[in-house]
Amino acid sequence: MVLDPATGAVRALVGGRDYGRSQFNRAIQARRQPGSTFKPLVYLAALEAGWSPSDGIDDAPIRIGGWAPANIDGKFDGRISLAQALARSRNAATVRLQEQVGRSRVRILAERLGLSGPLPDGPSLALGTGEASPLELAGVYAGIANGGRAVFPYAVAAVRDRDGRLLYTRAGSGLSAAASPRSAATLTAMLSGAINAGTGTAARLDRPAAGKTGTTQDYRDAWFAGFTADLVAVVWVGRDDNAPMDKVTGGGLPADIWKRFMAPAHQGWPVRPLTGIEGQASLAGDG
Repeated sequence: MVLDPATGAVRALVGGRDYGRSQFNRAIQARRQPGSTFKPLVYLAALEAGWSPSDGIDDAPIRIGGWAPANIDGKFDGRISLAQALARSRNAATVRLQEQVGRSRVRILAERLGLSGPLPDGPSLALGTGEASPLELAGVYAGIANGGRAVFPYAVAAVRDRDGRLLYTRAGSGLSAAASPRSAATLTAMLSGAINAGTGTAARLDRPAAGKTGTTQDYRDAWFAGFTADLVAVVWVGRDDNAPMDKVTGGGLPADIWKRFMAPAHQGWPVRPLTGIEGQASLAGDG
């Protein structure tokens, strides 16, 4: 799913690998767990609440009721910065941050940016255990990419009859403020760090880019969601029957697909800085 981050206009989409065998459009109709591609909303909520990327958070064992999230590698990093926690996609640190910021802040922000489905009430919200379509997720990332303005993705700009008479034209931008430009720009710099020195290095381009990997439980869904100044693209890999894959992670195949699309898609376009972080370095996972 590919959007123009400024307007939400759909530039391209692939709904499946064989329309003859299945007419189900996964880019629009499929609702899957977004996994760690949801995490940026936790960090955006924290930034809106006054946190900074250099603030520390404990990536250490945490238990809430009977639930104890672990990191994908089974290890904990101890005290790290928010920028490091997002770039390295640390589950324990992200859940701890959410519980300090407040789940309601995260939920409200997710809804403002365009997630329409029901979101979990429990602490697993931070790890993307709700559901979203690739279209919705692309809309969320467009809102981050454009400086905090929510977009309503659309595919039809106008309709004319066979005689050329205009029957419909899309009016209005549909843009509304969902987060402050400062917070959106800071999160963009953090997500740039995720590509440059975090879990998304396989998606690195020859121009400024930002993004996030996502892998759900038992490898049932693998995602990469990211953007440049010109395009937002979301890649989902999974099975229709929701069966586990063979250890496919968001930083592997989806990141590679994302790069193999985005690199030629930008050929001939001038290199532009990401919105709000002109002249700034990315907030790398080890910085």
